[in-house]
Amino acid sequence: MNLKTGLIFLALFFVNTFSFAQSYKEEIEDDFNDYLSAIISKDFEKSMEYLTPEFFEYIPKKTLLMVMEQTFNNPTLEYELKNPKIIQIEDAQKIDEKYYSFLTYSNEILMRFLVEEKESKKDKRLRIKILQSSLDQSFGKGNVVYNEETDFFELKSIKKVYAISSDGVADWKFLVLEEKQKPLLSKILPKELLEKI
Repeated sequence: MNLKTGLIFLALFFVNTFSFAQSYKEEIEDDFNDYLSAIISKDFEKSMEYLTPEFFEYIPKKTLLMVMEQTFNNPTLEYELKNPKIIQIEDAQKIDEKYYSFLTYSNEILMRFLVEEKESKKDKRLRIKILQSSLDQSFGKGNVVYNEETDFFELKSIKKVYAISSDGVADWKFLVLEEKQKPLLSKILPKELLEKI
């Protein structure tokens, strides 16, 4: 093989490799956006199709659906997810028989707690202060703003997720990583991936 043929072969190899990387990452992005759209539109049944099946071995689908319905349709809480954005999709890695790609995304959450009885200004200030403190612990200080005009908490959420596929090309399923769920996640994910939680 002469130098010119070798360079052409090398260039084609890099183009094919780059095309494959772009292709599966685009598939992850499309599938994940479909998953988020289903949640935003409150089509929780459809959103379940995008979760990794192993998750349901520990938390039944029926239970998860009930929790989502109660959260999003709680009469004492107005709750809205907005502006989801994928920040990063890392290269997939094969472990055992599956491919795993780590992704990070952000979204905004609007949340307003509805109070039935009249409350004094002092009671309202105390309630807001307690809620602010609790939300700061969950979302991080600086990611929670209380809007006095609308009475909504405006939250910025950044989440970590593993996209999981059996062939590394299509049909990506997702597993959201939450620190408090680490014991459950350790039953589903390979050990080498747990450090990202």
